[in-house]
Amino acid sequence: MPFIKGIEGFLQKPAPGFLPVIEQMNKYGIIGQSKSIILAYTKAQKASQSNASILIEGESGTGKEVFCQAIHNIGKRDSGPFVKLNCAEIPETLLESELFGYEKGAFTGAGKRKLGKFELANDGTIFLDEISEMSLSLQSKLLRVIEDKTITRVGGLENIPINVRILSATNRDLWQHVSKKQFREDLYYRLNVIYFRLPPLRERREDIPLLIDFFIKMYMKSENVVIKSIDEEVVRLLISLSWSGNVRQLENVIHHAIIMTYDDMISLDDIPENIYSSIPAGVIHSKSGFVKKDDVIITDIDLNEMEKTQILKALEQSRWKITEASEILGIHRNTLRQKIKKHNLK
Repeated sequence: MPFIKGIEGFLQKPAPGFLPVIEQMNKYGIIGQSKSIILAYTKAQKASQSNASILIEGESGTGKEVFCQAIHNIGKRDSGPFVKLNCAEIPETLLESELFGYEKGAFTGAGKRKLGKFELANDGTIFLDEISEMSLSLQSKLLRVIEDKTITRVGGLENIPINVRILSATNRDLWQHVSKKQFREDLYYRLNVIYFRLPPLRERREDIPLLIDFFIKMYMKSENVVIKSIDEEVVRLLISLSWSGNVRQLENVIHHAIIMTYDDMISLDDIPENIYSSIPAGVIHSKSGFVKKDDVIITDIDLNEMEKTQILKALEQSRWKITEASEILGIHRNTLRQKIKKHNLK
């Protein structure tokens, strides 16, 4: 399916060797072709073939749940259930019974036995999101479950065997919580057999045009509208922003734009006004075509300068080794040579 008009000029051609991986990623809803997201996926793919616990850290909106679902789907437990629980959404007094279940009469209102998430996930995967929000008392019970491979329902006496793989995620630095005695160190090591970090959107800006195209097409279907193009100034603006809410925030902006547009083209008028609040005061923004990227003002002619700066940084980091610099940038070395010549870098 062709790209929405207005996006093509912002797309970077991935290295041919990455194309099979990118196709696999897309199959599981992971959109991108930057080196950082490809490395994260290949690590997840490798980890999926084991039964080891995995800890994923990353800012809110970076796609931790999407990655965990992919790990389950491509792993050995794909035929089993995938059960998820957000530890921050459930009050501490209820979280234990959600995890381990309860027996009839265990407490007021427990009219019948209820199975917990661990039992429901038996022979499959349990995904514990926002694991840093779990209380210390419940952490000790979770540690015992991991060590004994059994659970005991609230109000029960029976030790019930379980066979569950644990995937956990947090938007915090979990080791900092350990250092502050807010998270058990022994549990940390049990959950952190395999670790990786998902990059924030600002570290993979080259993926933003792909994500814009993906979300436009997705919401065209759900909202039953037709979008034929997007103003290039909108794409330029969205590439430039810091995205504190990451992919989830970008998705919401595109959804808003599709609902608010009056025709089949997304323009700056369709972008929510609060997006501009992330551009520091004193920086003028208008439809004449400039936006702010961190501390650099980008205009129509400054995109080339931004590319030149990124290439120069990669070359300096690699001590001007073309192959290594091309890997940092996620482009083929022949493409890098062409760009070095284009920007007259020496």
